[in-house]
Amino acid sequence: MKTQSLLLLLFALFSCALPVALQAQDESPGDSGSIQFSCVVWEPLPITAVFYRDGKSYLPLEFFPGNRSQLYPLKDGNALELYKKVTAADGAVTYQLVGRAPLVAGARRMLFLVDPVGKASRLPLRLYGVNDALDVFPPGTIRFFNFSATELQVKFAGQASKLPRGKMSLVKSNVSENGGFIPFLIGDPKGAVLFETRLFSQPTGRDMVFISAPAQPGGRLLVKVLPQLIAPEPPQPAGPSPSSSP
Repeated sequence: MKTQSLLLLLFALFSCALPVALQAQDESPGDSGSIQFSCVVWEPLPITAVFYRDGKSYLPLEFFPGNRSQLYPLKDGNALELYKKVTAADGAVTYQLVGRAPLVAGARRMLFLVDPVGKASRLPLRLYGVNDALDVFPPGTIRFFNFSATELQVKFAGQASKLPRGKMSLVKSNVSENGGFIPFLIGDPKGAVLFETRLFSQPTGRDMVFISAPAQPGGRLLVKVLPQLIAPEPPQPAGPSPSSSP
């Protein structure tokens, strides 16, 4: 019970502490093939300065652990490539690839999870990208990601569904205008409850829930929540009223 209460408090504080981070923006791609993207890291990365390549330019990224970065433009290429700056003894500067992930076909806005990986990996950073456009992930919904090794069952807002390994699902919260805490359960394929808490939801929010395998065999599933508030579109000014006939 103490663990569950602590999780409740953390989720509530984390959701409420975030500012309205995203206005309802025009998501049209502009130039052919251009997109916008943001990144999220859970902990500070071992590489202190990270750049992304856009055509021939290497542009700096800024991360905020546990939260989304700002939106960045990407006008050229079919993948997000991250680099670190390398300065040779003679002062020559080059950029070394440290992470790469393809863009989702047709996506105009993407979110990339960035994690460090072990030395056995070819690249030190692992990227996982998802379509983050408002038309596929609107306010008032929650996305669940299963990064564990087995199929799971999730129950949220009275809706139960299977969540295969490596897959994601989208659930509408159906929460009231003022928002509130909604029971959230994770079970195994046989229905045994593996994790239980309550998530705070509101109509202007869209949250991501990442479910990973326990850190130690036999431990609890690791659950991380990435909330975001979406500002409603401002009301359109009323047009001139039609003149009355004499």
